[in-house]
Amino acid sequence: MILVGQYDSPFVRRVAVTLHHYHMPFTRQPLSVFGDFKKMGTLNPLVRVPALILETGEVLIDSGAIIDHLDHVAGQVRSLTPGNGPERRKVLKAVALATGVMDKAMATFFERYYHTGKALSKDWEQRCLFQLNAGLAELEKQCGTPWFSDLHMTQADISVGCMIGYIKLRVPEAFPADHYAKLHRLSTHCEMREEFVACRPGADEKVPARSK
Repeated sequence: MILVGQYDSPFVRRVAVTLHHYHMPFTRQPLSVFGDFKKMGTLNPLVRVPALILETGEVLIDSGAIIDHLDHVAGQVRSLTPGNGPERRKVLKAVALATGVMDKAMATFFERYYHTGKALSKDWEQRCLFQLNAGLAELEKQCGTPWFSDLHMTQADISVGCMIGYIKLRVPEAFPADHYAKLHRLSTHCEMREEFVACRPGADEKVPARSK
């Protein structure tokens, strides 16, 4: 399998962490949706990452759909997403909140990055930050220990861990560790694991320079 995308995307990273956790061999093409726009368009008409190219040549898109496939391949016993019942609903809700917060963190970062000075939309920035903070507050409330669902690792932990890693990278002031003690503890727990260490963004995985 070939995973397409850079690890500075939390969506790419959560797929990569899942692949490592399941010990599923893959190679990576660290394409950028900016620098490799045309090539990405041949894999996903929306020009979004991640994409996963299967051994058959089939291309899967969207991190949620890719992870659903990986869970299925891993099998019910090993799956990071519970198969049914209240635990499945809790995990899926946490994943929805985490990916929603990722979206808002990315929107905040790129608004600040490309629209500086008077061009910055303060209303839009504050709206995104409000949604980001609301999502974090709900996740903090739901978070267990040592894992989000208490005793074992699930996809909630991978998604929340990648979410926090991205916020710390791009919008660090939005995650004061003392305000989100349980999430901070979970993030630290995740980042010490081999599958997270293997998927840290490289120095060359950057956003493009602003146009002059």
